[in-house]
Order: sequence, then structure tokens, then C-alpha cells
Amino acid sequence: MEKRIILLAGATGFIGKELIKVLQKNNEIRILTRHKDSMEQNYFYWNPDKNEVDTKAFEGVTHIINLCGAGIADKNWTSSRKKELELSRTLPASFLFAHRNLMPELKQYISASGINCYDFNNESKIYDEEDPIASDFVSTLVKKWEESADQFSSICPVLKLRISFVISDLGGAVKKLEAPIKMGFGAAIGTGKQAIPWIHLQDLCSLFEFGVENKLEGVYNANAGNSDNKEMTVLIAKKLKKRLWLPNIPAFVMKLILGELSVLVLKGIKASNQKIVAKGFKFKYSKIEACFD
Repeated sequence: MEKRIILLAGATGFIGKELIKVLQKNNEIRILTRHKDSMEQNYFYWNPDKNEVDTKAFEGVTHIINLCGAGIADKNWTSSRKKELELSRTLPASFLFAHRNLMPELKQYISASGINCYDFNNESKIYDEEDPIASDFVSTLVKKWEESADQFSSICPVLKLRISFVISDLGGAVKKLEAPIKMGFGAAIGTGKQAIPWIHLQDLCSLFEFGVENKLEGVYNANAGNSDNKEMTVLIAKKLKKRLWLPNIPAFVMKLILGELSVLVLKGIKASNQKIVAKGFKFKYSKIEACFD
């Protein structure tokens, strides 16, 4: 088996931490960190904002996996927050590309991306990777994100995984949905029918590994299936052994609370996974109910 040295950027979140566990079984892993005082083995300091990096991180690197990107639902979308969301996705990629000459053995660049880049106005359609990116803020953000990754296409294959709603006990969107349910205030939002493409964290990490091992190139939807807001809420409540007794939260309430960001919970899309399935990938969690057992 070929020796692979995989450089991970943005790997300190719950996805990155699990991905490290999966990849380090058969590869040498190096992690870029913004903490100068980190003494952990195979951790290397970088700060793209300040144009700083320990260049030892790049020696012999064969693959880059870039997970960088501020949480899109963490804060309301002020103009400054929108700029932060964009720069957190594009600047790290450009910074890494600027150091490409230090990685002459680079064979593949893999970037996280977002699946909510299709048209929110057609919830009956199941979108595949050939469908065009829409023009709303989220879709435009994804477009710029993927364009930053495509810089690497001049020197190596580029793989972009459009990540869907990640189901995990370790963090992410599920934890945010759990909070009100635990307090007895859980309820579906809006009509409850808005679609949610989803993937279990274990399958997502396996998908990154599959992409490396099979030298995938291009864009792939990273979802095991499609649920909706009501079903997701019911399944989480069932797992927590909590009763849902409140009526659906009206759309106008979410718009008042979240502003433009409310589109993430009031609109949805369905996405196809047939492109990655056709490559031979098998989902361990193909039924959403199994994710909450």
C-alpha cells in the first residue's frame, strides 16, 4: 500500500476528531492547529489570517483534507458574519494553495462543502450533482467555497463533498435540536415538511476515507437519505424519551428570531446520493431510524 501523508485543516471540530481516528489506522496524519502552544505529536501551528505556518507540516504531504468553515447556523447573518463565513471557507484554501510548491508530492485535495446549494423553491425535486448551484446566500457561499478548492485542480485531482445534516451524539446540529426537547419545549418548525438530507457521522468519515482510497475527483453529495423536520424532531424526542406536546413553531416566529438565517430551518431540499453509491460506497446507516437506536 502506498504511503500517504494526509494534512488535515479544520480538524478540531466533532467531524475532524472522528475523521482522525478513522484515517490514522492506515495513514500518517498531520493536523494544522491555531494553538501555538500545542505539544501534541503531529500537530503543526498555522494561522492563515496572519499568514503564519510551520512549514514542516508540508514536508512529504500527499493528500490535503480541508474541513475549515465557521458554523453557518452559529450566529445571525449580519453583514460582518456573512463575510466571516465566506473568508473562513476561502482563505484557508488560498493559503494552502500559496504553499503548493512545498508539497511536490501532493496527489489529491479534498474539501468539505455544503449540500444546501440547490434551489430551495422546489422541495419536490431530488437534486443531484449535475443540477446548478442556486443564487441565494447559502448557495453562493458554497459556490465560492468550491471555487477556492478548485484552485488545486491545476496540480492534482480535487474532491468536494457536499455535506448534509450530520447525525451524531458528539455534536453538531442534533445537539442544537436536542436542547429545547430536553427542556420540554420541543416542536417541529413551520410546516415540518421541509426536507433534510442527512448522513451519520461514521458514514461521513468513511466517505472521506473512501474518497482517498479510490482517488475520487469532482463533487459528490454526502447524504445517506432524506428526512424532514417533523420526522427528525420526533426521532430525537423518542431517543431522549421526551414527549412532544407543543404545536409547530410558526414560520413568522423563526423569522423574527433568526432573521435571514431562518431559511435554514424553514426551507429544505432533497438530494440524491446515487453518484457516490455508483462508485461502490455502501452506507452503514442507510435508514434514519438506525441512527437514533
